Amino acid sequence: MNDNLLVYDTKYGSTEIIAGWISEEMKDIDVKKPEEVESIGQYSLIVIGSPNYDDNPMKSISEFIERFDQELKQKKIAIFVVCNDVEESEYRGKQIGGKFNLDILKKDLPTENIVLEEVLGGVFNPKILNEEDQNRIVNFFSEIGKSIKKEDLLFMPTVNKLDRLQCKNFVERLKKV
Repeated sequence: MNDNLLVYDTKYGSTEIIAGWISEEMKDIDVKKPEEVESIGQYSLIVIGSPNYDDNPMKSISEFIERFDQELKQKKIAIFVVCNDVEESEYRGKQIGGKFNLDILKKDLPTENIVLEEVLGGVFNPKILNEEDQNRIVNFFSEIGKSIKKEDLLFMPTVNKLDRLQCKNFVERLKKV
């Protein structure tokens, strides 16, 4: 049994790829989705990874944090978010992207226990989006004054910001915690 646990969830696969890379680089870590975790008592380090959607981590990650709220106060915690807006910016008077995505994940965690945090890029493939996410993208473009239709998403390019070297550097820092 390992002393470290990585809990992640994914919607379109980027976070799962990163979880796999972390597992390859850090041999002494159990990797599980939130619903697979029955207990965290045996672990000293909990790594939590999630994409960010509508200013929230995935629901399963939030539920994991809530379920193990008291126990997480006794653990070292590392977090990472996966997104395409890895750089911080402002949108409609609100700070978005980058470290602000980390702040969203941190809001329900005991921040004094967080020993490492990272923003990692993911893949945006408009051709595989579900209906809800297609509508979100169309609405976003409308809000910034660019009118597009759902059909236009088929012609948008895939944006791949996955970076294995950045992930490897995150793991090297993780090993030192």
